[in-house]
Amino acid sequence: MGFTIYELYKNVIEMMIRRKKGLKIKGLRKAVTIFTVIAIAMTIISISFNSLLTMYLSYKLNNEVGKVSSIGIIGGADGPTAIYLTSQPHPYLFTVIFLLLSIVGALYLFFTRKVIK
Repeated sequence: MGFTIYELYKNVIEMMIRRKKGLKIKGLRKAVTIFTVIAIAMTIISISFNSLLTMYLSYKLNNEVGKVSSIGIIGGADGPTAIYLTSQPHPYLFTVIFLLLSIVGALYLFFTRKVIK
């Protein structure tokens, strides 16, 4: 029962190839290739958008773009004053998601390449 992950993966792929009624590996491989290329492109766009746009805006506005997106002061001279800071979600969230999808797609394409040949 001591199978490695690679052996299990290889056995599953071989079983899928033998089954002609199931998924067609070549068609699935094309779809994964397209999806991986799109994920890599989105990763590059997201990285450039997050870093280059921030640098451009900080240079253009001559100000540092920080983590606070707006400040609201509620209250007045007659009562207590509260200052609310709003923040934005993590700027590299989409970058990390698309990077992980790119890695998974590349690994799938790498491991199925050996089985199909």
